[in-house]
Amino acid sequence: MSEQPRATPDMWPTRARGSTGASAPRSARDRAGVVALLLLGLLLVQGVLFIRESSQTSDEAIHLAAGYAYLRARDFSLNPEHPPLIKELAALPLLVLPLEAPGRPAAGQAEAEQGEIGRAFLHRNRLPAGTLLRWGRVPVLLLSLLLGWAIFRWGRDLFGARAGLLGLSLYVLDPNVVAHSGLVTTDLGVTLFMFLSIESLWRWSRRPSPGRLALAALAIGGAFASKFTALWLVPIVAALGFILIEIGASIPARPWSSRSPGLGGASAVGPRIAGLVLAGLLTAAIAVLVVAASYAGRALPSYATGLGLGLGHAAGGHPAFLMGTTSMHGWWYYFLVAYAIKTPIGTLVLIAISLVALGAGARRAFADEVFLWIPIGAILVITCLVSVNIGLRHLLPMYPFLCLSTGRIAALPAITPGRRRALVLVVAGCLVWNAAEAAAIAPYDLAYFNQLVGGPRQGYRYLVDSNLDWGQAARALRRCVESLGRPVIYCAYSTGSDPGDDGVRYQFLPGTWNLPSAAQRSEPVPDGQPREILAVSASALYADGPTGRPLYEWLKPRPAIARPGYAYLVYDITGDAEAHARLALAYLETGRPVPAETEARRALRIDPDNPLARQALERALSRPGATPRAER
Repeated sequence: MSEQPRATPDMWPTRARGSTGASAPRSARDRAGVVALLLLGLLLVQGVLFIRESSQTSDEAIHLAAGYAYLRARDFSLNPEHPPLIKELAALPLLVLPLEAPGRPAAGQAEAEQGEIGRAFLHRNRLPAGTLLRWGRVPVLLLSLLLGWAIFRWGRDLFGARAGLLGLSLYVLDPNVVAHSGLVTTDLGVTLFMFLSIESLWRWSRRPSPGRLALAALAIGGAFASKFTALWLVPIVAALGFILIEIGASIPARPWSSRSPGLGGASAVGPRIAGLVLAGLLTAAIAVLVVAASYAGRALPSYATGLGLGLGHAAGGHPAFLMGTTSMHGWWYYFLVAYAIKTPIGTLVLIAISLVALGAGARRAFADEVFLWIPIGAILVITCLVSVNIGLRHLLPMYPFLCLSTGRIAALPAITPGRRRALVLVVAGCLVWNAAEAAAIAPYDLAYFNQLVGGPRQGYRYLVDSNLDWGQAARALRRCVESLGRPVIYCAYSTGSDPGDDGVRYQFLPGTWNLPSAAQRSEPVPDGQPREILAVSASALYADGPTGRPLYEWLKPRPAIARPGYAYLVYDITGDAEAHARLALAYLETGRPVPAETEARRALRIDPDNPLARQALERALSRPGATPRAER
């Protein structure tokens, strides 16, 4: 069988041929491998710190409960809107713990009610929620370490050992990567399997063999069993197949046989297309088996159900926030902005340099480059077209390819010594910048924003939701409240992650996407408390009430006294009649007249003439069954 040539007259020239991993001395490759392991150790440390600090985020409870139900009872009725593989991997360590199984959802049960099942599994089980979370997050962190090694290995084989280390360094020092490496979510898992799919297909295109094709098929199956965004692989793989045919790549007539001769050149287009179709069918068959295995081989219709839910969600839109405005159907440029302001500046500079180098001719053979740029281009186009704009994490599958592409900087053709020294200084400066940013944000990596927008303290002005405020900062909020004398606070938060589970004593204020039972779990702020503290999460700060206006817009001009975890804004409203009156109106707007009456009376005790408080009290007392009572 023939190996795909590195360059031919009708391909782009290979300018960095002398620096490939294959030509590097074995000792240099071994030393690079040791450095790669040290870098992965750095990622491991960052991930452990993030895991220890971060409270339960929005989706983790239901993902863990669902994964446990899948493994323990082969019951796939819980959380069908996501495929099971990553949830199963996360729940795998829980099988050795003495836990009670989650409840089974009733037919047609709402997503919020399933969220209550997840919360009960996590927070009312035989072991503390923190123990379950830590064990459940470890497999995701291990997947991230595997992805880092894959980036290094492919970068080493494409551009050389130093190039592999450069790409891995950018991956390890990205706070977005660290954050999603430490959460029980599906984003990191699908990123890993999509990357392994393309890498395996690249290796198969260079030297076709049944084993390499099988590895690609297993990776593709893993991607489809992880998250429905694996559907992006369909146009990516189709485009790569078309290009392989066009450039005359060698394709075996019988891809399942190691003895099948490779067919190359323009004279065998028909047989080569037939061979590629057969390879595609074989790959699809193995991938389907992987997906079926993730459903225990008997619940595959659940995949179609979940896919329908996902497509319906995408068609219906989702509340999104960008730079002070909200939308149900997003903006085509949302992910471009998110990437620009949440990616370390050092990485942005190195990507720009690599693009300049690419344009200047520092590129591999065309057959190699397309495996980098087709995925990047397809993911960019698709994410610009989708209407669900809820987090940079949806762009995560593009990250490894961008990290990989920057490796060409370390494999540039001969340049003058002066320019090489300058380039080394720039690369070193960018990596030092990234390392300093990673150290500064840890362990609050999810809330990272770069200096283009003023860093993480200003991030809430640009993006919220899983970009910043996903429930992970409850422990930081608890420490902040402790430093203020441990009062019962007013708290409005986003998602089904309850800060009360982490020891925050609070009176519930209307937030966003809270579980139905959230209001019943709160504790009233007592009268006469020396200090009255209000905490609002970034997502809740911009949340629209039933009238279409943000409930807490009045807080935006006020200075916050603290920003725990960068995800909460904390205000001192002691003796502030206006603030209590505004809280009363927020309660009224969301159908809670009893606490509205309490807050209105508190405002009037501070300022008997406050018009907003009087208006709120009149509306609260006008409800059926209300009984006027004397003010104290």
